[in-house]
Amino acid sequence: MKRFFIPAAMLLLPAGFMLSLAGVNAQPPQGWGTVKGRLIWDANVPVPERKPIAAVAANNDKAHCLSKGPILDETVVVHAKNKGLRWALVVLLDGANPNMPPPIHPDLKEIKNKEVVIDQPCCMFVPHVLAMRQGQTLVAKNSAPIAHNFKWTGNVLKGVGGNVLMPPNAVHRIPGLAAERLPMSIDCNIHSWMHARVGIYNHPYFAVTNENGAFELVKAPAGNFRLWVYHESKGYRGGAKGKNGEPIQIKADAVTDLGNLEY
Repeated sequence: MKRFFIPAAMLLLPAGFMLSLAGVNAQPPQGWGTVKGRLIWDANVPVPERKPIAAVAANNDKAHCLSKGPILDETVVVHAKNKGLRWALVVLLDGANPNMPPPIHPDLKEIKNKEVVIDQPCCMFVPHVLAMRQGQTLVAKNSAPIAHNFKWTGNVLKGVGGNVLMPPNAVHRIPGLAAERLPMSIDCNIHSWMHARVGIYNHPYFAVTNENGAFELVKAPAGNFRLWVYHESKGYRGGAKGKNGEPIQIKADAVTDLGNLEY
């Protein structure tokens, strides 16, 4: 009778860990291609009107904050003509195990841009939504002539977060941020209306929708994967069912155009 031995270290692994590891190479890429599409506002839901933020006029820094015109709420920004939804996060997930990163094209394995920047030039965060890769450093800037603070809040269970004062022309670097499914929240307590989001991922297949709601993922693995879409106004596309994305098939050596995706 054959005897089998299990290393003691393996007994300490959490349940399902070996199954998750198996999913890393369970679906090797069938080539590489491009995925693109456009996120649009639901035709059956009225487009929220962007209004000036009233709190700005009551703030001590209103002279600077309003120097370039009224500040409009950026929670929901929809293109007036084509209904494109801006500032949504679009991320590719593994098709077999959405908790594992998809295979990465050899050209994209090395992180070329070591830093990504979010600024506070005129009482708003720029950009409003930022996506970055684990291994990059988040650089918080204040190019304004007034003081701000920069508060970041991620996974509270892991103690991810901090809060620093940002005097005029200050720069603060935040290295070592780990990938999370949901984006971090960014706030300025001095100016209560200032909010932003930063998504952090352990692969290069992510995008933030532009003013037309468009996104594109290049050199993506071909085969069966999942597309995860998140917007701060109402969460996942598809509600709770969208937590792990939705199945898509990416064609090799071609552009997979997903067309208009309603949110």
